[in-house]
Amino acid sequence: MRPMFFAKHVSRRQFGPWAGGLAMTLWPRMDAFAQAQAPAQQQLANSSTAAIKAQQLTAALPAGGGPLTLSVEVQGEAENRLVFSSLRSTVKLAAISLFDPRGSLVWRKTPAELGLTPQADAGRPDLGDAIVLPAVRDAAPGRWRLQLEAKAGAKGQVLLSYRVLPRFELSLSLLSAGSSGLMIAAGEPLLLVLRGQDYGVPLTNWAATALQLSLSDSRGELVASPKAEAGARTATGILISDEPGALIARFSLPAAGEYRLTAQHQFRATAKPLQVELLLHATAPKAALALSGLRLEQQAGAAGACVRAVLFDFAVNVATAGSYACNISLVGPAGSRMVSGSSLLAAGAGRISVRVGADKLVALGGPLTVLARVGLIRFGPSEAGLVAELQDVVLSAEQANELRAVYTAVCRP
Repeated sequence: MRPMFFAKHVSRRQFGPWAGGLAMTLWPRMDAFAQAQAPAQQQLANSSTAAIKAQQLTAALPAGGGPLTLSVEVQGEAENRLVFSSLRSTVKLAAISLFDPRGSLVWRKTPAELGLTPQADAGRPDLGDAIVLPAVRDAAPGRWRLQLEAKAGAKGQVLLSYRVLPRFELSLSLLSAGSSGLMIAAGEPLLLVLRGQDYGVPLTNWAATALQLSLSDSRGELVASPKAEAGARTATGILISDEPGALIARFSLPAAGEYRLTAQHQFRATAKPLQVELLLHATAPKAALALSGLRLEQQAGAAGACVRAVLFDFAVNVATAGSYACNISLVGPAGSRMVSGSSLLAAGAGRISVRVGADKLVALGGPLTVLARVGLIRFGPSEAGLVAELQDVVLSAEQANELRAVYTAVCRP
């Protein structure tokens, strides 16, 4: 499924467990976009062809009349796609023909050959049968003609729309891992999915290096330049999407206000650059999250004190009281770990701690200097999701030195 405009579901195949999981026990496996159907998981999407309006054609075919001709005007660049909606007809048609601007017959087929959905089975049965019309690649400029031949004695109405699209198309979808849906909170982690098409076929090998992404504020000043990549993974190596050709970028809106997200790409040197934009509105942040310190949990022994665990303390400020969990992704030379702590927080400033066994730190294969990812998740019946996220949290020199002590003084069984 390739969501355009407002889509409600995303297939599990397309999006693996992204950074917006729930509790630590669910985080590695939870697909927030596939599992949730709340408005929070809706997508705001746009396309480089969204402004191309469909041309509507309607006509009446009287009983006993000759073939009905519908005119289709094609203008613009030579490389294009002439795309039709389903032809809706309350007239029982015998055949449909398409002629190019020179009057040459392109094809003549029966509704069954084209693809017929009978009136009783079609959406909006009052519009009649639904007949699929194939797209035309590189349609020559000029007046094309669709000729409709009715069965003997048949009469009724026909309805059709068409668009002339450029050969290449750029589209993007914005997903939220939080609970705000189309109302994005400042600091809320966002996932941007970009797709390219060539004659309507998804591109699987287009270069992310040529793609330009920019986020600007209401004054037009550049705020960020998100990086899009194919095969993007989380800090622990989990594939975000295995959809061929989908490029992924992660970012957040830094503060409340209006923003413009712009994507631009030139699919080939001779092609016109395509640009697509999304206008975004950020509300006040739902939470603030910062590493405030760490503590060593020690145990006295015959050989002196040893370290049993490390507690990472985080200063938080949440807008809504409730149950929260803090997940930490730890990545070292020998592997990765995900750990979690939870707490019932009042609205306002507070603290949440995550306890990590010293043996787990040692198993990572080396002293930590960076926390790969920290996420704060709120749980609740009406509002749940990721409310704050930190990426690549660099430990201070003092904190890094404290952790080094763990590797020489870990408690042994």
